[in-house]
Amino acid sequence: MLVVSAAAHAQQYEEPPPPPPPDDDVQAPAAPEGQPSQQTFDQQLAPYGHWVVTPDYGHVWVPAVSSDWQPYSDGRWVDSAAGWTFVSYVPWGNVVFHYGRWGWGPRLGWYWVPGFQWAPAWVSWRWVNGYACWSPLAPAGYVYGRSWPGWVAVPHAHFTAPIRRWAVPRAQIGAIVRSARPVRAFPSWRAHAYVGRGYGGGWHRGYGRRR
Repeated sequence: MLVVSAAAHAQQYEEPPPPPPPDDDVQAPAAPEGQPSQQTFDQQLAPYGHWVVTPDYGHVWVPAVSSDWQPYSDGRWVDSAAGWTFVSYVPWGNVVFHYGRWGWGPRLGWYWVPGFQWAPAWVSWRWVNGYACWSPLAPAGYVYGRSWPGWVAVPHAHFTAPIRRWAVPRAQIGAIVRSARPVRAFPSWRAHAYVGRGYGGGWHRGYGRRR
């Protein structure tokens, strides 16, 4: 069983150190020119899931994935001029991990709510005691429950490695996340500036800060 010690609480107000450089040269997707349309999303995502009409968000997309799947867990983080950018291993990742938000419900499981502004990632970050944590940002008005299944955590030393290789098992992640503190993003060697509303858990776009 994983135990987070009192030392974790003593460190939670420290600035997280910059993640190590990646092991190899992985190309991060660049921001596309122009804004996509709903039709573009329909065409790109149709082979990999289905669309559902919901009372809160209208048309949302439900991926055809296993029950234990999580957003931002099938890929890796790459440092780029835009900040820490999520590089997905699934063919539909360039859409749903760079546009829109994710929600979860007991009936639908994970569902994606379209958005039309590109970002290197739409996630919330936390840090504690050598662990990097992140979670997809939910759409406006979504109420996060105590059982929110969106958090992913990896040892900080392996932040840039393929995520599934180092991800903390779901049964153990709760203790880490509860002890962690929000940060806007992890410092980046290549990004130009943070984008967001500060350290209080507000939104951001996955940007980092140069050191």
